Amino acid sequence: MKTTTGPRNPALPLSSRQELCWEWERCHGKPYPAVVSIDCSTALRLLGPLDAGALREAFAEVTLHHDALRLRLDEPPEQVADVIRPHQTLRATPLPLEEAVLPARPYALLVDLSTRPFDVTEALGRAHLLRAAPDHHVLLISFHHLVFDAASHRLFLSDLAHAYNRRVATGVPLRPAYSYLDLIRAESTGPALDDRAARLAARAALLRAYGAGDLLPGRTAGPTALRHRYDEEPLDFSTGQTRQLLHAARTARVSLYSLLTAAFASALGRHFGRERMILSTPSHGRLRPEHRTAVGDFANMVQIPVDMSQDRGHGLLRQTHEAVREASATVDLPFGLLAETVLGRSGDAGFFRYALGHAALRLHGVTGWALDRQRDDAIPMHAMRTDVMPVSQDSSRLTYATRQASDTAAATITISLTMTQDARLSGALRHERAYHGPATARSILHHLHEHLGALSGSAGT
Repeated sequence: MKTTTGPRNPALPLSSRQELCWEWERCHGKPYPAVVSIDCSTALRLLGPLDAGALREAFAEVTLHHDALRLRLDEPPEQVADVIRPHQTLRATPLPLEEAVLPARPYALLVDLSTRPFDVTEALGRAHLLRAAPDHHVLLISFHHLVFDAASHRLFLSDLAHAYNRRVATGVPLRPAYSYLDLIRAESTGPALDDRAARLAARAALLRAYGAGDLLPGRTAGPTALRHRYDEEPLDFSTGQTRQLLHAARTARVSLYSLLTAAFASALGRHFGRERMILSTPSHGRLRPEHRTAVGDFANMVQIPVDMSQDRGHGLLRQTHEAVREASATVDLPFGLLAETVLGRSGDAGFFRYALGHAALRLHGVTGWALDRQRDDAIPMHAMRTDVMPVSQDSSRLTYATRQASDTAAATITISLTMTQDARLSGALRHERAYHGPATARSILHHLHEHLGALSGSAGT
């Protein structure tokens, strides 16, 4: 049963960024445990004398400070899956911090707690303080991606440590934070909606011209299975090769991301016999300085159309760089509305996050699309040593709700690269095992290395 405390706030629509998560949530056909709920979890190990009361107060302060953390959806749980775009309201009270005992082998418990479904009419976040010993605790926070993105982890933990330290030692009040509700309200004005509608129509026309929704062919005969299995082919560059790629990008006056995008699109085009490709990528979406003070979901998926028909050399780099720049300006276009305009919608089924692209490229650890968390995971909390414990979800249980979502997910080829601490690019090409076999993956990587080698001398060898 839904509980209500305090005066009711007026209902708000989803933000332009939250739409992506709402579509992604509805791509999957079965409730937990068949589907892992979309959430962003962080487990913080606390070693030393902890004042649990001060931590509880600090947690309440931070969840009141960042209004996105108190949002909840209006519809009752049994109706959520039947609503395309729900509304949301603000909780009047902060989120509670529940306490429990941490077992000797904690990982299974952390995974279980972090993947439990949310009652979205109550809250889109939860937290547990798990006690192993008087001087050993783990703080597990889990927020639905509707209100939390990758950049929010560090912001939340930093504010939590600040608020805790002020209670047990000394400190100043939390710095002012940008209101996520202000983002939603600004997007909901008449002029903003009119401007967005015009830009959305123009973007949809461009993506249709580049073949959005025209899936890359695979080797599967008949319908794609609703549950997928993935393989990865490693993609690693030495420090010297990485330096050559960076030099080639600087020489052409483009970003490293633009160079990799052009090379990946060319490799795909050569293998599949296409002159036009669309690459999707997640953009952190925090385009204004004040956005970087707010916990909330600012990320969105943007699409980069690449035309290889005229030039596959350095001219392609400039063209791709301009396409990347133009894509960054579309981060405020609601993904669901854009996909619906381009592809049409079958009933209330959700769209896969890469539905508008043929492939995906993710780059971490360098200036680009991902607003990366700092590599130093220590959170300065008074008289304690802290470290962030990795918590991974089991994505093997994901089952897609519709053939459209399943086919799009299976056809999407993804490259993820990270700039390591020793200054080299390392990652992998990921593909669905039944749809794209290892021969396809190796062929694409061969063409990718060839193109990168042509651009930078020997970086692809």
